[in-house]
Amino acid sequence: MDWEWDSGSHKRAQTKNAGIKKLKDEWIWQPVKLGPAGQYGGHQIGELLEDEVYPCGFCNGTGEKPRGSKCSVCKGKGTVSVEPPAVKCAYCKGGGEEKPRSNVTCNACRGKGVIHVEEPVQICPHCRGTGKEPTNKLVCIKCRGKGVVTVKEEEETYGLEEEIEEVVGSFVEEKSKSKVKEGPVGSASGSEREALEVVKELCRADRVAVCRNMAPPVSSAYAEQLCNALVKKGLLIRVGILYSLTSDGEKSLNRR
Repeated sequence: MDWEWDSGSHKRAQTKNAGIKKLKDEWIWQPVKLGPAGQYGGHQIGELLEDEVYPCGFCNGTGEKPRGSKCSVCKGKGTVSVEPPAVKCAYCKGGGEEKPRSNVTCNACRGKGVIHVEEPVQICPHCRGTGKEPTNKLVCIKCRGKGVVTVKEEEETYGLEEEIEEVVGSFVEEKSKSKVKEGPVGSASGSEREALEVVKELCRADRVAVCRNMAPPVSSAYAEQLCNALVKKGLLIRVGILYSLTSDGEKSLNRR
């Protein structure tokens, strides 16, 4: 049996992303441009963004979070302003949430989905661009969730680390030479002990890292107050903006 194509009965099928038209002897695809994949489609971690206004990451640009309520990040505008240059937040991958569907704003970008950076930048060597600590998945102490670090800042940080090692070394050496009988190791309160544990886990930390990694998170001013109190007790030592644990701090944590 022979079949003949009925040219008058061809149909046009429409899909969301492409139009398809069936002709007499072939299929002809008429592709259309796909929309961006994700909140900042096409943008890779560490890619510099030069815009000043972006869709709010927390509410996905709708202005509502949860549905029916004004978004706490963009105040219902659906957009947020970030000083350029900026990068897509590596910690939350631009979603603006601490965890997907948690309704808790990201600790790194504060829900915006993008973070301002200072050029020149490179992928963070500590977290390898993930924005998370390799061992505990908290916000990376080096890049603070950005996934990238400013090259100049990174060099200064390494300088501070060497300075800390020298100061801590001299501190321990002088203490061992001292003929004064050591008193009891200073004790730490509940919040102070938690701050000590954060510094121990991160090896060295500034007040921002301490405040973000305490549970629940506290203000940076309160974290600095706690750390300074621990410095006076001899449980922490401070060099520049970074705090580091002393031997007495180790003993205090080991006590039950």
